[in-house]
Amino acid sequence: LVRLLPDFIERISRGNNLTKIGANTNPRDTAQLIAAQARMPVECPCLMAVGPSSCNQATKAICIARTYLKLSEDVDIAFQPEFIHLDGSDSSGLSMPIVKKARRELAADAAAVQNTQSLKVASSTDAKMLAGSIANAARQFQRVEMVAIGAGSVNQAVKGIAIGRQYIEQEGIDLTCRPEFVDVDNDDGAQTTAIKLLVLSEQC
Repeated sequence: LVRLLPDFIERISRGNNLTKIGANTNPRDTAQLIAAQARMPVECPCLMAVGPSSCNQATKAICIARTYLKLSEDVDIAFQPEFIHLDGSDSSGLSMPIVKKARRELAADAAAVQNTQSLKVASSTDAKMLAGSIANAARQFQRVEMVAIGAGSVNQAVKGIAIGRQYIEQEGIDLTCRPEFVDVDNDDGAQTTAIKLLVLSEQC
């Protein structure tokens, strides 16, 4: 990280804050750079992902960066996904701008649990229907917690947030997502690591 930081900071100073994530990108390396920027007086990076595997790696990187930042007393991060058109192609990718947020008090989170919708997301989940549920919750300023296992499921969850943001953008409401790793129980009693995506609404 120390070796990479000078080039990294120079790139930011030139206004290039875009980090492309591939299916084979090491999320820990990306997480170190995200956390470093979060601690410095600069904007956090914007991740770009094309395809489920890349989206999964990008989301993992943000999860890991948040664990690194738990050592900080006040800094946390969230992301706000949106679709981007790929040049020379009819397909689209996901832009995942990362924003700095104040670390939420645990007591406040506990008090908000009753105002939370919990959703399980699969790779077959319709992203537009999911977005509708997210948007409806946002209009009531409810939290949404989605649990996703595997790249396909994480991709649909992130797409659901991106579409949900489009549904409510004219209503003065926006969404942020704070992902983290969680252990979930399988039907056979074994545990699997999943990604929980906490979606919060805010006035803009």
